[in-house]
Amino acid sequence: MHCVRRRHELRAVLSGSRCVFPASVFDPVSARIARHVGYEVAMLAGSVASLAVPGAPDLVVLTLTELAQQAHRITRATDLPLLIDADHGFGHALKVRRSVEELETAGVAGLTIEDTELPQGFGATFAI
Repeated sequence: MHCVRRRHELRAVLSGSRCVFPASVFDPVSARIARHVGYEVAMLAGSVASLAVPGAPDLVVLTLTELAQQAHRITRATDLPLLIDADHGFGHALKVRRSVEELETAGVAGLTIEDTELPQGFGATFAI
């Protein structure tokens, strides 16, 4: 299975003794370019995903489904291990668990989850 190999590759890179700079990717083409030029790991940040998918600022409008679908498009196009910013996990503990399962199914090699309560008060002050 490709996702298991990607997870092992990510662990190997992270357990090394050197600093790793992941490629910031937003779609399948950018991930293929990153692999072609020699990156070992790619990252899909929440702000980048928000701009790439709904075309909106990172104001917590991207859904788990949209993020998982974009991650799947990227992992289907390349064997590059993908690390993903899962923001706040899309809700309470059960939703976080589902987020992990959905992103794992999408082929993500690793993810980060913030320990924050959202939406934060400053989000309402942004003008679109």
